[in-house]
Amino acid sequence: MAGCGTQVRGLDATAWDQVVVADPADALVVDARPRAAYDAGHIPGAVHLHWTSLTGPDSNGLWDVLPADTLARTFDERGIVIDHPVVVVGSGPLGSGDDGNVYWALRYLGHPDVRILNGGHLAWMSRGGAVSTQAPASPSTTSDWRVAAPLQATSDDVDAWPGTVLDVRSSTEYDRGHIPGAVWFEWTDVFDGELIARPEVVQDRLSRAGVALDTPVVTTCRSGIRAGHTFMILEALGVPDAANYVGSWRRWVAEGRPVER
Repeated sequence: MAGCGTQVRGLDATAWDQVVVADPADALVVDARPRAAYDAGHIPGAVHLHWTSLTGPDSNGLWDVLPADTLARTFDERGIVIDHPVVVVGSGPLGSGDDGNVYWALRYLGHPDVRILNGGHLAWMSRGGAVSTQAPASPSTTSDWRVAAPLQATSDDVDAWPGTVLDVRSSTEYDRGHIPGAVWFEWTDVFDGELIARPEVVQDRLSRAGVALDTPVVTTCRSGIRAGHTFMILEALGVPDAANYVGSWRRWVAEGRPVER
């Protein structure tokens, strides 16, 4: 786990090691894996928060991020406070971007210091990290959560996007239909084994796929979960005005918007 530190510092979106690699020693650990995986064993003291608690159908039945007050209440109930660093632990490439989606949701609601444990729970285990099956008591807290625009993109935003529309689904999903003009780059292509590759490697892979990293990039997938993980990668690379299209393909098609194959 090269690059891991024992202290969590303030967020610097241009410093790769500070954003996507962190040691949970000095931060609240949030386990983003499915509940069954969390119950089977997690980092001691970690609270559980899965993407299913962050997204769902809106008043029109279309998939979207939950209302800001609902997200705020969810974070407060788990003892997450805006002035204390958070390290999110997920399933790595074996998940669906679970850790990155929680990262996006916390950043979306204004948390300034969110990290990802590179390699997720599997990497923690491979380092001989301690594991517990006891869920900690999470005292209810209150923070001044506020939506940090423009981290979320709407369908209209995507339709008129000035930079790259990045589809991070599988090649099969992309070939069956995608947003017109969208560039394809599968979200798992940022990994080398269980770990996220070095920044220069990820940047080269994105550039080869046709992603212009010096322009705004909006990520999209089936519903915005995998896209949240890629958003995290883009923010770590310092991409200007990166955003996540929550609802993504499900919303785009349901709204009857044009499709390219």
